[in-house]
Amino acid sequence: MKVCPFWFHLVRFFSLTFFKFFHSFRTSGADSLPPGPLILAPNHASYLDPPATGCGLFRVTYYLARHTLFKPPIASWLLPSIGSIPVNQNSPGPSSLKNIFEVFKNKGTLVLFPEGQRTFDGNLRKAEPGIGMIAARANVPVVPVHIIGSREAMPRNGSWHPFRPIRVVYGQPMRFSGDPKSRQDFQKFADEIMSAISKLP
Repeated sequence: MKVCPFWFHLVRFFSLTFFKFFHSFRTSGADSLPPGPLILAPNHASYLDPPATGCGLFRVTYYLARHTLFKPPIASWLLPSIGSIPVNQNSPGPSSLKNIFEVFKNKGTLVLFPEGQRTFDGNLRKAEPGIGMIAARANVPVVPVHIIGSREAMPRNGSWHPFRPIRVVYGQPMRFSGDPKSRQDFQKFADEIMSAISKLP
């Protein structure tokens, strides 16, 4: 996975400008993010969440995206160049995991939504164990992220509502402790991440 810095930072600039103008965008805790390979783990309530998570950071961030989005010719070139990694949600293949671990090998930052999909009612969903498995095998810290206001701005199955404020809070890094041996171990850590998200202001 290789990002084109020009396109990535251009898209990041326009995303940040959009959020600041239309959503009074603010972040807190970004200055305390550790250097090196990292997982950002936000709650998920809106299509606005991926760009909101990364546009306020001065680092390249990678995202998982539905593989069907990469089929149009322009998208197949543009999406990888701005940090999108294709994944088949129904049947994740080894190539997706290879790309994910390639990000960490190159000391990159990956955005992973523990819930796997957007909430319907605004309440946090139960986490999927996948983030625990990736964090354990990659041995990288996980930063819980609380996105506030994105559902009000653009709810699931709803339209965009401008001028609803959005705030992103970055928490303290967490690490998988112990020797993971089972899906239950991965699930336990995923649940701890969601608990940390719920406690962020």
